[in-house]
Amino acid sequence: MADSLLNITRQELLEFVGLNETVVRAQGTRIETASGQTLIDFVGQFGAVPFGYGAAPITEAIHTFLASGQASLVQPLINPGAEELARRLIELAPGNHSKVTFTTSGAETVEAAIKLCRAATQRELVIGTLTGFHGKTQGAVGVTGKATYREPFQIRAEGFSHVPYGDLEALEEQLKTRRGAAFFVEAVQGEAGMITPPPGYLLAAQNLCRQYGTLFVLDEIQTGLGRTGELFAATAHGLEPDVVLLAKALGGGVAAIGACIYGEQCWSRDFDRHHSSTFAVNGFSAAIGLAVLDQLTANDGAQLKHAAQQGAYLHAGLSRLVRDYPEVFHSLDGRGLMLGLKFRRWSGERLYTLSLASAFGALVPIVCGYLKSRHGVYCLPTLTEGNVLRIQPPLCIERADIDLLLEGLKAVAELVVHNQQHRLILEAHGYAGPRGVPSPWVVPGKPRSSGRCLGRFAFLLHPTTAESVNGDIVVDGLGLSAAEKTFMQGWLDDFSEWAKPDLDAGVSYHARRVYNDAGDYVEGWLVGSLLQPRDLMRLSLGKRRKLLGNYLDSVAELEVDFVGLGAYTSVISSAGVDVINERFHTTTGNSLTAMVGVDALLSTCANRGAPLAKRLTGVIGAYGSVGRLASLRLGRFCEHLVLLGNGANRGAMDELRLVAGELYRDALLQIQGGHSSGIAKTLVLLLPSLASVEQLLDRDLGDEEQLRELFDSVDALAQGKPQVQPPLVITADLGSWLPRLEAVLSATSNGSAFIDPLVLHQNAIICDCAQPPDIGHVTLALRPDVTVIEGGLIHLPDRSQRFGQQNLTGLPTGVTFSCLAETMVLTMAGLQRDYSIGKRPPLEDAEAIFDLARAFGFAPAVEQLIEKAG
Repeated sequence: MADSLLNITRQELLEFVGLNETVVRAQGTRIETASGQTLIDFVGQFGAVPFGYGAAPITEAIHTFLASGQASLVQPLINPGAEELARRLIELAPGNHSKVTFTTSGAETVEAAIKLCRAATQRELVIGTLTGFHGKTQGAVGVTGKATYREPFQIRAEGFSHVPYGDLEALEEQLKTRRGAAFFVEAVQGEAGMITPPPGYLLAAQNLCRQYGTLFVLDEIQTGLGRTGELFAATAHGLEPDVVLLAKALGGGVAAIGACIYGEQCWSRDFDRHHSSTFAVNGFSAAIGLAVLDQLTANDGAQLKHAAQQGAYLHAGLSRLVRDYPEVFHSLDGRGLMLGLKFRRWSGERLYTLSLASAFGALVPIVCGYLKSRHGVYCLPTLTEGNVLRIQPPLCIERADIDLLLEGLKAVAELVVHNQQHRLILEAHGYAGPRGVPSPWVVPGKPRSSGRCLGRFAFLLHPTTAESVNGDIVVDGLGLSAAEKTFMQGWLDDFSEWAKPDLDAGVSYHARRVYNDAGDYVEGWLVGSLLQPRDLMRLSLGKRRKLLGNYLDSVAELEVDFVGLGAYTSVISSAGVDVINERFHTTTGNSLTAMVGVDALLSTCANRGAPLAKRLTGVIGAYGSVGRLASLRLGRFCEHLVLLGNGANRGAMDELRLVAGELYRDALLQIQGGHSSGIAKTLVLLLPSLASVEQLLDRDLGDEEQLRELFDSVDALAQGKPQVQPPLVITADLGSWLPRLEAVLSATSNGSAFIDPLVLHQNAIICDCAQPPDIGHVTLALRPDVTVIEGGLIHLPDRSQRFGQQNLTGLPTGVTFSCLAETMVLTMAGLQRDYSIGKRPPLEDAEAIFDLARAFGFAPAVEQLIEKAG
């Protein structure tokens, strides 16, 4: 399909979900596509096609008007057709009305009403609802509740306020100010998910508006003219609005027309003088509008009765689905032939991206693609609530068509119940699925139901490589054919790229129980986005804040005790500083990552014949949070340590001096206490006397600049004894030092494999704590002497535990990342403050967390680390 000249972003979404069709013909409730499909229309152009396509009454009205010789556009002269339509609308609309202003769309109708009410009341404030939707023009998005319709266009909300739909107390608080010109409200909130109001709400809201001199504006742009089974939805609520807004159905599926209907209390000479619209007072559109009204009122309202009957039948069938498949469908709402079927978000048990797709509003579009392809049914989601299926067919829909929709939705439910959501995508794109009952998929591991819940956590993560979204490890478990696998991998990659610009975040996986050795557990959620490290590091400060805000919005509804930061969510939040708040405690997970990495290096070196203390050891990224903690811990064991930083970072050497100063401080305090291991053991050889220890420590050891000066002082001593190898070296010269280092711990946020294994020391041991890795594993086969440990991995207490089939980045069963483990450990312990925050978290905290982890049954997965790393 050629690129659309109208909206390429929309076309991309249609292609992802299998809805990229060209319509070549439409008649009645049927739409024919260029691919040869005939679809049953359950969208009705969002209510704008009331009697189906090419309806006889509308067609006849068009031919009659064109044959009559009447003028269509003659304003400011009087147009008899428009006058007649205005008279009929005033007669039929609920309330005491005397005037009509015509428009060419629903949004323009809202714009006219805003101006009308402000001019009539001489007040500015227009009140809407938080979940209301009234169009996408500048004034309409002001009264619309969702800020995302304003923010990209720099539209400010001055002169508008919003209250929760159904909340009379909040409305009255706004009205009491007597600043409100109008309150705009929908009888059924269509784009928010077909939400019906609480009983008595609309009438009470109308009465409050009258009490405080605010005009009550009822938006019936979607609900009006038969959609709810009555001519106006207002009738069912006993309403007499000051202003009634119509559009959509008034055009009969052909004309662009809207109407703002109002009484004398809303009229002002200013509005008459200064508001007009070139195409609005239109004889052609008026003729169609009159035909619509004639069709709806003919035969004692037979068309309305049919719509009400079909709406009741449809509602009953959908209600059965909600009852029979509660794990698939959340709820049903709406009235008449304006219904919304809300889906529950999909589990990430088999594929994290499918859970994210449902969190990002793509669940229902995927379902719609499947319904189109396999069942010949055309549906769409509601606009601002992506997990609600819009069911809004023409008023002439028949039961047989409704049965086909219900059959298709039951097939969807069966696939979802059996964890086969990916088949919806495949079958939407032409891959035939197995007929009959879908093959079941059983969650791996043994379910347990005992123990106490010790708390709840959330862990923020993102893919570290493209392969962790679409790689073989991710897709192989779906049981696909070779062609299906290739397609699915491409789909996952394309969807990921499409979703990135919106900076969306959502729940990837729900871990209902993660046990410790005592048999108690924590409940947790992995909350993800689809941005990779390179994407994250390119974000502006404003976009980083927006992404973090989206993460935290996803967390807010979970009521967790701790939030952990995985991979680059720590980097973009200033090591957690930007995430701290009063709702939960926060950890970057850097403490346990550093401790586990050091422990893995210690044990591996011991098992390979020479202890770490006797190896020249380097830390790459030593001034980062993980690298610094690892360096401080290594200082207890290593007699010679090289701290390496990024030469492109202007402040790298100053930061390395600070870490080195901390290391020398700790070593001097150790010597002062009568101990000498690690750095302290070699530092003693540089000191002229024990008195020099006191001299060197005679400074403010908490001051960063004085710690740097401490390093400089000790380093000057080392320069004076060239025959003694200095305990610490700080450098940005990676090329010169890598070939000399016998042991390395790397913990950078470089985002790519920059360490070439070919330059490493003979029999070197390297612990790579970075995600994605700092070392290029592809070339490791050329260096069989080099041992690479994938640092930061840890055994879970329950060795059968997995975080879904995907298990993060395809980790072995029972193994997870230490940063995630730290989040769980702190939650298990019930600790009540933030941990591992900022660049300089205390080593004492890190060691205490490591002890807690081991007490709960977590254990460094050294043998697994080496095996996984190759």
